[in-house]
Amino acid sequence: MRLEELISQNYNQLNENDLYIWQYISAHRKECEKLSIDELASRCHVSRTTVLRFSKRLGLKGYAELKVYLRIDNQKYQYKQTGVELVYERYQTYIKDIKKRDMTRVIEMIANAKNTYAYGTGSIQNNVAAELKRSFLIVNKIFFTIQSTNETNAFEEIITDQDLIVIISYSGENEQAIQFAKKLKMKGVPIISITATQNNTLSHLADEALYVDVPNIVNPLGPRYEGLVNYFILIDFILVKYMDYYERKMNSDIR
Repeated sequence: MRLEELISQNYNQLNENDLYIWQYISAHRKECEKLSIDELASRCHVSRTTVLRFSKRLGLKGYAELKVYLRIDNQKYQYKQTGVELVYERYQTYIKDIKKRDMTRVIEMIANAKNTYAYGTGSIQNNVAAELKRSFLIVNKIFFTIQSTNETNAFEEIITDQDLIVIISYSGENEQAIQFAKKLKMKGVPIISITATQNNTLSHLADEALYVDVPNIVNPLGPRYEGLVNYFILIDFILVKYMDYYERKMNSDIR
């Protein structure tokens, strides 16, 4: 069983510190293989007891067993693949996975919303929000984009339970996005999340949670590169399914 599966099974038992530890491990998988419990605790700004409790909440005996799981995961993970192999495999697999995904509720939420909004938590996520807006103009659906955290306060007052918001975040643990989502949730606003991790706070707040498999590629010339194509594959699938939804609806009305 992979660590991601243990996180999913025990998610409701995890607190904010646990989720932060997991976020750090996910972002530094290979490095964390070699960290002692004290070193990991220091990196996460928590106590060694907190790290130990996190391990036990996953059903593990302790931190040593957590590192065993991490080492096994990493052996199966992307580090041993070349960039080309990794990109090809991830894009091919994601297309197959997204094709199987039942998007009915997502499409109905978009179709029935009085107004639709898109909010990204960073520059990449803002580009995805802009692409969502651009793509849906072709079907006369306007996504109003929220450009920054500073704008969320104003939009909190505007967005109603008749509207819809799509929140795009890499980890799903961005504090501003989570607080924004919680406030909208209290107003009954429908939320769709798009994240690059499957189990996170934002996805659990959302009415519909969409996952994007983002390949992280070793870059010998600088920082690791995160492939973005799957974000746009997801948007294309949503758009085409949206058009199919209206085609079926119009054919049904004619009959």
